[in-house]
Amino acid sequence: MKHQLKHWRGLLFSLLLVATLGGLTSCGDDEPKSNVIDYYLDIEEEFLINGSSDLTDRYYSPIKRMREVIRKVYPSLDNKGNDDAVIQACDKEFEEYNQMYDGDSKHFTCLFHLVRAVKRGDVVMENETLRTYNYDINPVEVTPEE
Repeated sequence: MKHQLKHWRGLLFSLLLVATLGGLTSCGDDEPKSNVIDYYLDIEEEFLINGSSDLTDRYYSPIKRMREVIRKVYPSLDNKGNDDAVIQACDKEFEEYNQMYDGDSKHFTCLFHLVRAVKRGDVVMENETLRTYNYDINPVEVTPEE
């Protein structure tokens, strides 16, 4: 009987040891993820029409259009980025948007920055402003009072 008791104790001790060590090991990926390049817009002034957001749902949003252009030209993140293609596409979109609403009776304003970000996972490690886009379409002319 003592001989069987030693085996059971040894087996229980082994199971306890394995369970403890199994609980201490990590199930996740502890290796640092490699850096990737992403592009985003840093909005300084929201899209406004005549200084208000009341009518913005009736017009194309320059912010939304610019984000779509960025994802179209740079659909998946990588570790190299493509600054030239993204800037060129954003510049073209900026010009097209200005031409689309130039001469309208409404005053369109919006201000944002195109930012290049170096990310590790979801964390931005560093960023750099590449361009600033200032939409000021059909500004109201102010005449000096005499």
